[in-house]
Amino acid sequence: MTESYVCPHCKHVEERTYRVRLIVLTCPNCGRNGRFLNGSLVARLDEIPETERPDDWGTMPLDARLQWAIEENVLDVSFTGPLSVE
Repeated sequence: MTESYVCPHCKHVEERTYRVRLIVLTCPNCGRNGRFLNGSLVARLDEIPETERPDDWGTMPLDARLQWAIEENVLDVSFTGPLSVE
């Protein structure tokens, strides 16, 4: 079984056989280095209501969205517990 990790800049997807919250890679698609988020975290970011998102949400890289959501307590992510809310 593989997990999907999404480039924070161009949304290119890389598959890996391990399951972690994020991995740091240079994207083979856009060439930028970044924190590729596990697909389950990307799905949780997409569930944040538009009314709660900052004005620049659409231009923010995925990893910046995650950081904002955690800092603003909009998304509860444990870095030692399960990746998704059960």
